[in-house]
Amino acid sequence: MGLTMGKMILMDTAENDRREEGNYVEFVLYRIPKKNHEPMLQTVRRIIDIVAKEDVRFDCFGLIGSEDLPGFTNITKTMSANPGDEEIWINMVSYKGRQHRDEIVAKISNDKESQEIYGKLMSLITPGSGLTNGEFMRLNA
Repeated sequence: MGLTMGKMILMDTAENDRREEGNYVEFVLYRIPKKNHEPMLQTVRRIIDIVAKEDVRFDCFGLIGSEDLPGFTNITKTMSANPGDEEIWINMVSYKGRQHRDEIVAKISNDKESQEIYGKLMSLITPGSGLTNGEFMRLNA
């Protein structure tokens, strides 16, 4: 079994760099048509503004490489992305812990502005592709 690999660039972190990183992180991956780059960037900035008030670190990265390296499978293949027409983005959302994450999700789930932003985000991703997420805890290795 090979490893999945992709080069990413950080797109918007100036405000986030000043906050302490959490031990509980959620990653959200998604595909967007290249034509939606700017509207999606504006939407992500709105998300950053909302979660910054909640002591949450939110970083957004865009895939910059689609080549396979020996022993690795590029993420464009595992996400069925067409690098000519689509971009792959990943959001890294850091929380203090699981309870903090649950509190924040509950709070923004009931917020009208957050619901509107989520609707906008969903309208900008590649149709039929959805969001892929995973929650991770820092390991003391």
